[in-house]
Amino acid sequence: MSEHGRRGRHRTVDRVAWILEAAARTPGGVTVAELARTTGAPASSVQDLVNGLVATGFLLEQHRRFRLGPAPHVLNLIAGRVVPRISQAELDDLSRVAGTPVLLTVRVGLDAVYLARGGEDHIPRLVPLADEHVARPLLRTAAGRLLLAFTDETERRGLLDELARHDPEAVAEFRSALPSIRASRISRSEGLADPEVSALAIPVTDGSVVTGALALMHRRRGRSERLRLDRAAARLLAHLQETRT
Repeated sequence: MSEHGRRGRHRTVDRVAWILEAAARTPGGVTVAELARTTGAPASSVQDLVNGLVATGFLLEQHRRFRLGPAPHVLNLIAGRVVPRISQAELDDLSRVAGTPVLLTVRVGLDAVYLARGGEDHIPRLVPLADEHVARPLLRTAAGRLLLAFTDETERRGLLDELARHDPEAVAEFRSALPSIRASRISRSEGLADPEVSALAIPVTDGSVVTGALALMHRRRGRSERLRLDRAAARLLAHLQETRT
């Protein structure tokens, strides 16, 4: 357990996070009734939360529908390096160098979220995960495991305490692999999220800070695919090192 206690879920925070995500995912905006129906929360409670989010710029209201406001973007600007800055053209170039699809990934709480992808994905069912920014469990993805490995130690302890409540075996395995992931700066997933997919992840950095991960994926067909991903990662790491110097 971390020095701040177990990092459990908080109902109000969960509702606020869900409201913001729902507003972000709905171009035309959402109504209070729609939010209340989906969350199962009283409409009056949702209205109070929405009012506060509008007042602070996290939501915008138009014709009684609510869309994401500018405040999240402003916070990113203030932080300066929260979200990795890699353009679509750069991602496509990284995919070309690696010879595999490349997915840019960040950690959001207990999940890994794909922000964008480069190259042509030869596993069609994985395309929506990136294009729709679907959240994936941290310990079930190569990118998630890498990002967790490079999370601040105190925060990582709290996250692992929470994850252990639901998947103690995965947490125990991750703790065992943690020194190797940090030393090699590479994380792997052999069918953890999908039995037919091999994945490998390397860090995206801003100075010495790991801000995201690049996930490389291929159909899982045995040792040959692992070797192929190893060679792809080596090419990509060498390319990234060259571009920094």
